[in-house]
Amino acid sequence: MTHDLLTLAAAGFVAGLAVAMPLGAVGLLILRESMVQGLRSGLAAAAGVASVDLVYCAVAVGVGAYFVDALQPWMTTIGVVSGVVIIGVGAVLLRGALRPVVADAGEPVTGRPWHIYARFVGLTALNPATVVYFLALAAVVTTVTTAAYGPAVFVVAAGLASLLWQAGLAIVGAVIGARVSPRIVRALGIVAAGAVIALGIAAIVATGAV
Repeated sequence: MTHDLLTLAAAGFVAGLAVAMPLGAVGLLILRESMVQGLRSGLAAAAGVASVDLVYCAVAVGVGAYFVDALQPWMTTIGVVSGVVIIGVGAVLLRGALRPVVADAGEPVTGRPWHIYARFVGLTALNPATVVYFLALAAVVTTVTTAAYGPAVFVVAAGLASLLWQAGLAIVGAVIGARVSPRIVRALGIVAAGAVIALGIAAIVATGAV
């Protein structure tokens, strides 16, 4: 039984890393947040992303099959709405990124961690790919162990892996931010905003609505 739970914890950790490690739009935004506003704000962004990964993983493991069946008739609408909102968020980020950076890159700007946390929770939650990924992995839990607390082990391990990776990005961003010029920070912001817009377009295209 202990061996099964260790295997399940390892599977959850790998699952969390697999969804977190690809450096997409959200990862670039964490880097920029930490570069511009400092490590505290970057860690708040990282915690927001990891929180959504944890919740989505818990939902997938707990009620995955029912969840898919209940949402199936609405998946196209959900995908289109999510894509439009993500594109809107990307446009706002792009407008902000195009403004000149007035603060020195080595001097973190005071941020509001809870606001940053909430913003990254919303942005990550809008990405349908995250929940689909965890739903696909939910079967791992039932095949590895029958222990009542097995799903919890998988979920916690996945959430911890995501948090560690996102926090690592925030740390890297803080280190880079202390060493690069405002022009580079601005360029990264533009790239990140473009990646968010591309993510929204991809979400709409994936639904087959266009």
